[in-house]
Amino acid sequence: MPSVDLAEQFRLGWDLAPYGIGWLAGWFLLWRPRPLPLITAGSPTPPGVSIIVPARNEEHALPHLLGPLMAGVASLDARGPVEVIVVDDHSTDATAQVAADFGARVIHPPALPEGWLGKPHACWIGAQAATHELLVFCDADLHPPVDLADRMAAALVSYPGQVVSVQPWHTTVRPDEQLSVIFNLVALMGVGRFSAIGNRVAPRAAFGPVLGMDRATYQRIGGHAHPAVRTQHTEDIAIARQVGAAQLFTGAPDISFRMYPGGTRDLVRGWTRSLATGARSGPWWAVVLTIAWVASVVGGVFVSPWLYVTSAVQLAVLGPRAGRFTVWMAALYPLAVLVFLVVFARSAIKVILRQPVQWKSRQVPAR
Repeated sequence: MPSVDLAEQFRLGWDLAPYGIGWLAGWFLLWRPRPLPLITAGSPTPPGVSIIVPARNEEHALPHLLGPLMAGVASLDARGPVEVIVVDDHSTDATAQVAADFGARVIHPPALPEGWLGKPHACWIGAQAATHELLVFCDADLHPPVDLADRMAAALVSYPGQVVSVQPWHTTVRPDEQLSVIFNLVALMGVGRFSAIGNRVAPRAAFGPVLGMDRATYQRIGGHAHPAVRTQHTEDIAIARQVGAAQLFTGAPDISFRMYPGGTRDLVRGWTRSLATGARSGPWWAVVLTIAWVASVVGGVFVSPWLYVTSAVQLAVLGPRAGRFTVWMAALYPLAVLVFLVVFARSAIKVILRQPVQWKSRQVPAR
C-alpha cells in the first residue's frame, strides 16, 4: 500500500512540475504593464505630427477615434502642429463622409496595385500626403485620449530612429468578446517587453493599432512600400523588423479599442489572420514561455481541481492588464482556451497551406 501511495505522489509531482513552470511563466511574462508616458513639464517639445488612419468601411468606428483626436488638436497645436489624415480605402459605406464631418483630411487612394495588401497601401498613400516630420499610424477602431498625438510625438522625440507602438486596452461589450482574453494576453506576453526583464529586451515586433516613427526612419526603410512590408497583413511586425528597434507600450486603459464588434465570426477571422504569424515574432524564450503558460491553463484542469482555481485566479489578475475581462470570464476560462486553440490551429493550417482569409470583403493571404 505505501508503494501505491508513493507512486501516486510521484505521478502527481510529475504533473505539477510542468504546470508550475507554465503558471509562473505567466506572471513572469506579464510582470508589469508599460503605459505610454504622460506629458509632463519635462517632456520634449515635438515637431509636427501627422496621424494617418487607414479606413475601410469604418463609418461606425471612426467617431470613437476622430472625436477625441479632433477635440485635442487645438490644444495640442500649442506644443506642435497636428494633422489627421483618413485614407478611405475604397469603402462602400459612409467612411469618407464621417471623416470629413469631423474635420479630418480625407484621401482617396488609387486602385490597389498588384503585390500590395490594402492596409499597407493605404498607410503608404497617407504617409506620402503627410506634411509633418513625425508619422503615427492609427487603426480606425482605436479609442484614444485627447492627448494621444502629443504623447506619441514626445515618445518619438525621446526614441529617435525607433518604432514607438502601443497595444491598446481591449474594451469588451458583448459576452462573446470576453473570449478574446487568451489572445490579448498572449499578444502582450509573446513580445517579452512586459516581462520581469523587459528593460533588457530589444523587441522585434510592434502593435498595429498605434505605430509611429520619424519620417527619416520611415524613408530609410522604404516605409510600407518595402517588399517585405507591403505584402504582409502583419505589417506592424514587418515594419519593426525593418527598423530594427522598437519601444512598446500598453494602453493601460486610457488608450483602448474594441476589437471585432461584428461578432464571433469577425473574432475568428481577425485572429486567424495574424495569430500564427505573430507567434513567430517574439524572442524565442518569450515564445517558449508563452507556450508553457498556455499549456498550463489547458492542462491544469485535468490534473487537479485546485489547479483550475489557481489558473482562474491568475487570469482574474492578468486579464485586466490587457482589457476589460471579468471575473466571470476567469472562472469560465476553459471556454476562452478552447476558442484560442481552435483559432490557433486554423491560423497555423492556413499559414502552412497558404490559404487566404476573408477580411473587409477582401481575400487576405495568411502568412
